[in-house]
Amino acid sequence: MSKHVAFIPARKGSKGFKLKNRILFSHTANFLNQIEWLAEVVVSTDDPVIKELASDYGYSVHTRPDRLASDDVSIKDVFIDYLKSTDKKPNVYMWLFYLTVLYRSIDDYLIAKNMLEGDNAKSVCTFVKAKTHPYDSWLYENNSTLKKYIDNDVYRRQDKPDAWEHYHYVCCFASDELDSLNSELIGQSTSPIFLNDEISANLVEVDNEQDLDDWCRKNNIRI
Repeated sequence: MSKHVAFIPARKGSKGFKLKNRILFSHTANFLNQIEWLAEVVVSTDDPVIKELASDYGYSVHTRPDRLASDDVSIKDVFIDYLKSTDKKPNVYMWLFYLTVLYRSIDDYLIAKNMLEGDNAKSVCTFVKAKTHPYDSWLYENNSTLKKYIDNDVYRRQDKPDAWEHYHYVCCFASDELDSLNSELIGQSTSPIFLNDEISANLVEVDNEQDLDDWCRKNNIRI
């Protein structure tokens, strides 16, 4: 039987919103405690306060080394360090939960779980419609000539192919698949879940206190 492990990255440092992971921790933890099929929740942190919070919830702690505690470290590197320090079997499914992602619906996670177990997907990630189509993006470097990132002369919106960007709302993968994924945990084996406009409109990533205040006010929630 496959084992599902939730993984919460929660380092101490934060430039824009100081100690935001301490503030946001319980919101995600309370959601995870509703998911009965999670065998374990692991919190990766260098923050002693977060470690105490994790212990209060009965979670495991992965002590993040200093070399992985800065903001220029990829989430893949953190997973590599964790999996090397454990005896996890190849059929363990790892689930990424960023504390800064506030909206969550259990139904969406069940869809991904069924893709892993029923469709034999090795990796799953959600995608939202790209805010700016790549056909409309330009490069201008060192006062050189303007150049399109993707050479094209398509001017009608309806003639442009669909464009999506990844969003770590739902992100999970088989532990033995990690090497084939990129730094954002996406690869050729990744099965996409394309989110509709209604779900996409609910998504927000908290970068500052105003983001949190706005989301709480909109959803009548206190965090």
